[in-house]
Formats: sequence, C-alpha cells, structure tokens
Amino acid sequence: MSGEEQVNSFYKYLISNGYYFDKDLIENYLLSLKVKPFEILTGNSGTGKTKLSQLFAKFISDEDNFHSIKSDEDNYVTVKAKTNFSSWKNMGWTLAKDDVEKILPIRNCEINCDMFVDGIHASAHIDVGTQLYYSNEELIGYFKKLYEKNEKSIVDLKINCSDIKKLFSDYDEIKDGSINIVQKSNKTAANKRQWVLNKDIFKYLPFNQGYVQCNIKVNDIDSKANIRIVPRISYKPNNKLQNYLENNIDKKVNVELKIDSFDFDSFKPQFNCDKSKNENMTLADFFINSRYQIVPVGANWTDNTNIVGYYNVITEDYQSTPAYELIKRAQDDLDNPYFLILDEMNLSHVERYFADFLSSIESGEGIPLYGIDETLTLPENLFIIGTVNVDETTYMFSPKVLDRANTIEFDTVSASDYMLLNMNINDFEGDIEYLQSPLLDSNISNLNISELKEIFSQIFSDGENLWDTLAFELSIFQEALKGSGFDFGFRVINEILRFMVVAWKYENSPDEWNNWKRYFDAQIKQKILPKLHGSEKAIGNVLTDLFNLCLENRNNNENPKNFNDENNQFRYHTSALKLHEMAKVLSNQRYVSFIN
Repeated sequence: MSGEEQVNSFYKYLISNGYYFDKDLIENYLLSLKVKPFEILTGNSGTGKTKLSQLFAKFISDEDNFHSIKSDEDNYVTVKAKTNFSSWKNMGWTLAKDDVEKILPIRNCEINCDMFVDGIHASAHIDVGTQLYYSNEELIGYFKKLYEKNEKSIVDLKINCSDIKKLFSDYDEIKDGSINIVQKSNKTAANKRQWVLNKDIFKYLPFNQGYVQCNIKVNDIDSKANIRIVPRISYKPNNKLQNYLENNIDKKVNVELKIDSFDFDSFKPQFNCDKSKNENMTLADFFINSRYQIVPVGANWTDNTNIVGYYNVITEDYQSTPAYELIKRAQDDLDNPYFLILDEMNLSHVERYFADFLSSIESGEGIPLYGIDETLTLPENLFIIGTVNVDETTYMFSPKVLDRANTIEFDTVSASDYMLLNMNINDFEGDIEYLQSPLLDSNISNLNISELKEIFSQIFSDGENLWDTLAFELSIFQEALKGSGFDFGFRVINEILRFMVVAWKYENSPDEWNNWKRYFDAQIKQKILPKLHGSEKAIGNVLTDLFNLCLENRNNNENPKNFNDENNQFRYHTSALKLHEMAKVLSNQRYVSFIN
C-alpha cells in the first residue's frame, strides 16, 4: 500500500481522506459487491455516493500493489504482438492499441475535433499509435522463420517496466480551446486524408516526442529496442481541402485544431510536471486509477454506444470509449476487481442505454457492438456502480432496473456531527479481509436454493434453525406486497439469501447467529422497498403493513406516519425509518417513491 502510513481498513482509509460514512452503510456496500455486480447508490447531491465508489477502487489498487499489471520478477510487462513481414524485415511493429493501453494511456489522447487548414474547415480525428523497433540478429532470425513458415503468430512481447516511465514528459493545458501547429502538405494528407502530426503536438500530450530506448524479451530472447509515440490526424472526405493540399505539396500550412482538452483527468495525478519527480516515478504510479472509470451519464443518451463505443466507418476503426477500455482491461485481468462508475445514471432513460447491460448481467451473454459482428462479455470481476440524484431533471428507474440491483441509500450527515467529528471511528468488528475482497467467495453469487439451504441448515438463532426463520420472514413480506403488484420472485429471494451468507461469513461464521436481523434489515431496504412507488390509494395500506412487519410487536397496526422512533420497538430499524419517511411524504404529497 502506498503512503507513509499503512491503512488497515477501508473505513480508516476514508477517514484519513476526510470522508465520514455510517459503518453499516460501508458494510452494506462492500457485502453487496460480493453478491451482485450492479449497485445503485441514491441520495442527495454531495452525500458521497461517487466518492465512496472511487475511493474503494483506489484503496483496492493501493492495497494489492497493482497486481493488475502482468509482470514477472524481472520487472517486465507483457503485451501481445502479431508477427508479420514487418516484424522481421523492418525489425519492428506498430503495436495494437488494445495491448498498448495496458501500459500507456494512449486512448486518452484520442479525440474528434474541428480542423482548419489555412482556414479550410474539416471534421477530424486524432489518434495515437505506439511503434517499437529492435536490433537483434537472433530475434530477426526468429521472426523470419515464423514468417517463412507462414506462421503469423501472436507472441508475448515483454517490455521492461523501468523503461516505460521514460516515455512520459511535461505537457501544457490547451489555451482557448485550440492548438496551432504547422504541417507540411504531402500526398498522404491529400489522398489518404491523414498526417503524422508535427512534433509541436507533444506540448499537449504527456509523452516524449522522440525514440526512447528500452529492453524487451520475445520467447526469452533479450534485445535492446526503441519505442515512440506517434500522434496522427485523419479527416473526413473533403474535396476542397484535398485539392488545396494536392496543389501545395511540400509547402507548410497552418493547422488549427479546436479542442477543449484531452481526457487526462484520471491520469493527471500521476503526470506531475515536476521533472525531478517524474524521474523517480514507478510503473505503479501510472496505474493508480487504471481499475476504475467514472463515466458521467449524458442527458441525451439513447443507446449503449456512449458506453461501449461503435465502429467508425470514416476512420475504419472501432471508436472506443473509456468504459469499453476498462471492460477490456478487466477481461485480461480476472484476478482483480474493476469498477465502472456511471455518475448521475438517471439523467437519461436508463432502459434506453443500459438494457443490454441488464440482460448481460442476468444471462452472462455478450453485449452486441454497433457496426461490427462482435459482442462484449462483461467479466465477473467488473462491478458497475450507478449513482442517482433525484430532482426535476432526472428520470425514475423502472422496477425491472431496481429489481436487478442492490439499491443503497446515502443519508445526509449532520453538519454538527461532521464538523465536530462526532463519529464512531472504531474499526470493523468482523473479518475485514473478507469484507474488503469483493472477489473472495465470488462463487456465492451463483449458489442455487439447494446449496443455500445446505449452508443455512447449520446456522441457528435463539434455538431456531435460521433457514426456517428466513423462509417465514420472506414469505410475510412477499405476501404484504402481493396486493400492490410489487411482490418479488426467485431472483430477489436468492440474492437476499446470498447476501445473508456473506454477512454470516463476514461475522466469522458463528453456529448461533443472533445478529442476522441487522443484515436482513439491510436487504429489506436494498432489495424489497426500492420498487415501491404510487399514490396514497395504491400503496398507503402497503406501507402500513410493511412498517408493522418491521416492528417487534407486529399486531398493533401502527400508523407509520406518526410513529415515534424508539429503537427498542423495531425489529428492522432502518427499513422502518424509511417506511416512516415515505408515509409522511405520501401524506403530504399524495405520491411517493423510494427514490425521491
């Protein structure tokens, strides 16, 4: 773990970063990750929904020292390289983008933009390639034999980690949303509509403009090599511009690129402009954010291309996205968790852009990609976190979306508690390592009802078998919801039981488990109540029935709107409080939903 002080729990890590959350909320969030890859975090703006997800991803990355990067004892990272004629005749490659992304943030330098060449407008796209050249007779012979045998193989190309940091350099912020450089007109620009960009572009990119020496290995053959970054620009068919360039071959032209900025937000903390610090950077420094991606949801999203990308017929290349790249990295690194954080998820209709994801989460089938005959499979180590703010600009989630997630509500922290640090800062009481390892016991998320019964048949509470107790509790809640059409089926039952299993294991698997109600309470609020919405006529009686089921004395038909909060009267405290709040809103506004 990085930093001078080792942090032994996520809770203390949050406090050390100035964030204070209820311990039960943190436990619920981490336990939910162990049984469901899709979480919805809801609450007022500024309550820390996005930050909690981001900081946990950082904490995990720090804690295991960046094992997502494939390296061996010799400090090499591995990328795949396709052997061809060039690999032996020209002694080098242009490396595949998907592989290079594992070690360099080149996708963050790619962007669509408007280009003006001596005032002539064109729609353009900047992309970045990585070229590597070697000089080694043994390696030349090895690749020549592969080529002559017509073996266009994929080989493991290992690049020394300590050399990679030499590629990085200072860069400037783009001023006034534009970059001005001088290019030389040539036939490639006129006919193929693409240029290798002038070295001036490197002022705005975090890479060196020339070759950097490095050490590589292929099939245990060691070699010296040179590696460099090559920025290019291509533009859509444009007769006026192409004719102009054709008539001015070898002449210098002024190129203005209209760009607000490149997407370096997730890497800026690592690309420190202090050269003395850059020289001491380790590979781990470059990757502190590589296992999570925050994606702000746009109000105009109508399909999944904003998340998974699409095939660009102009550039004849797949138009990737940060989310797509994160998923691809997760596919290549199944031993570590990855987090896709969809911020303000309900700014657009969730069903329009996220339906394929919901289906894939349930079925395990791939997501069809737009424009190509391929699918994208969501790996089991990918966790999708959606944050939800509710106001007049947002859309309600449908029950089918809420049914497929754990919905965790973030309450507003009291200003006095926050400012005076009136917080319980004692550490977790259960198995911390188990709680903070979302991939540990991941098979529990697939347990069927028979396997769950076998586990619970060994657990007791107050002398009663817990399986029988949970069966009764789930049945009475299900019955209370039937009249309103919000009752639940197999999926919710199984997911609640799986959550109870990981909670039991977190509490060190006691034979007599008397604290189970605290976790069943969490599941009532996360899995049963979120779908509730409607008018007073539609759900007024349902709220009353559910509220009374959350009390120790269930037979008094208490009115949830007027009931006093006395802890010793509650069987399921947090769920009862939520139903109490919903009943008050329903009485005042004649309509209520869980997320409101």
